[in-house]
Amino acid sequence: MSEVRIVTDSTAFLPREKLEKYRIEVVPLSVNFPDEIIIDGNIKNKDFFEKMKRAAKLPFTSQPSPGDFFQVYEKIINKGDEIVSIHISSGISGTVGSAETAAKMLDVSRISVVDSLITSGGLAMLTLLAARAAMEGKTKDEITAMLETLKMKVKTLFVPATLEYLKKGGRIGGAQALIGTILQIKPILTFREGKIEVFEKVRTMRKALERTISELPERPDNVQVAILQAEAEETAALLRGLIEERLPGVMPVTYELSPVIGTHVGPGTVGLVSLQL
Repeated sequence: MSEVRIVTDSTAFLPREKLEKYRIEVVPLSVNFPDEIIIDGNIKNKDFFEKMKRAAKLPFTSQPSPGDFFQVYEKIINKGDEIVSIHISSGISGTVGSAETAAKMLDVSRISVVDSLITSGGLAMLTLLAARAAMEGKTKDEITAMLETLKMKVKTLFVPATLEYLKKGGRIGGAQALIGTILQIKPILTFREGKIEVFEKVRTMRKALERTISELPERPDNVQVAILQAEAEETAALLRGLIEERLPGVMPVTYELSPVIGTHVGPGTVGLVSLQL
């Protein structure tokens, strides 16, 4: 009997036990240093960030090629199964375009490609919901429709510890970064229509965390919450405490940021993802 298989990319950064439990396939992005290409997820975050700190120039990231997707898709299609493939926002990566090209090379009637409009923990949430729906026997079209609805309800807010990496990556001007550092400005970033934008600017990390928490629903019913962090365990623990104060009984999951995402926001970044089902 035909099954629906879920495919995502490495920026979801799901733990291996979840990938194995739900038979989720992952197509990785990569980080390119002058001396080495690192496949996203093939290095411990601590080692990756140490390497990035030592680098004279910020590495650049690369999306998977259509051929990378073709290899994964073909294996599934040849078994007679169908695919729902959900990926990092097309507003910040060409990954969705590569997936769509690969689908056209095979059979678009059996492959649905979904632009999540987000990444990281939000993408992880959607991927797991899709995988559970597939295990419950939902069809490809039912899962795709569910994802198209839910992705509009995901809220992501994240706070870099420093503007240095946004500056190096060309996301913020040098003068603005200098002023931000002097004034200790913490920009709260978010996704709007699939692109990263400034949600608000505050003066301290504590205020930034409190502001992100204020965006959570007032009731814990049918809410999924995730904490994002990149080498920021203490700040993530503080964020967890604030979440538990606001929504008693909600158990937030913690997701590390993958090296590809960490390249752009840097170590010390924390974030909050919520989804009202």
